[in-house]
Amino acid sequence: MPNDTEAMALALIRLIHEATDGAAMQWQTIRLIDGTEHAIAFAVGHGWMLTDGGGRAALTDLGCSLAEELGRPLH
Repeated sequence: MPNDTEAMALALIRLIHEATDGAAMQWQTIRLIDGTEHAIAFAVGHGWMLTDGGGRAALTDLGCSLAEELGRPLH
């Protein structure tokens, strides 16, 4: 069972994957809310996404593959 940070990171990569139609390295603006910084750091640390330091993130190939395994986000 993932902790809150990991769960938020997984949700974030699923949302970015949907927003980019599954394309890796398509930059998306991320709005920071409570806990988002930790989730982004978690995802970057696991090789799922990259950040540009300016509030944008992009999924890596690994992040895209994981998002596909997880399915569509619940929103």
